Amino acid sequence: MALHNLKITVIDGGRGDSGALGGSDDTNTGGEKKGKEKSLLTKVLNYNSTIREKVKQSTSPTTFFAIQAGVQLATQTGREFINYYVSDIGRTNGDSNYQQIVNRRIEKVTDVLSIGQGALGGAAAGSMAGPIGAAIGAVVGAVSSGISLGFKYAERERTYQHEMFKENTSQAYLLARANYSAYTGRVR
Repeated sequence: MALHNLKITVIDGGRGDSGALGGSDDTNTGGEKKGKEKSLLTKVLNYNSTIREKVKQSTSPTTFFAIQAGVQLATQTGREFINYYVSDIGRTNGDSNYQQIVNRRIEKVTDVLSIGQGALGGAAAGSMAGPIGAAIGAVVGAVSSGISLGFKYAERERTYQHEMFKENTSQAYLLARANYSAYTGRVR
């Protein structure tokens, strides 16, 4: 039986320097890492951490922490403020339908903004590949958000149709059981 020399390539979650997925090949360097450069695919797949690292490199740790904490605090305060005042509209006016209308309008705005967020996230990820990459990333991000919203509304429509079917079936059953007809005098 002949023995064959095998070359084992370890793919380190896309964090290495070479290879199709950014795997590392340390056979020539004696096991040492070649550098801290990341492949383009790794940067695109981990764009959130890539952007965070760039901001960390350009600012001091104290400034980065202050910016991060400020953004999180502002976001949380804004959401809580809006939620507090919107959730009280129905009680204040005594109209739960009005509350549902307001909630629905807010949901529409949120859905439109989610498509914008998807486009911005895609553009940020694609910007590492230049302006063309940013444009492609923006389109892909917006389409991805749109697909997600499409399935959300399709599921909502399916649920509504099922509820209407159940209500119509229940109503027809109750009318038949009550012998609802012009001949029995039960027409009201």
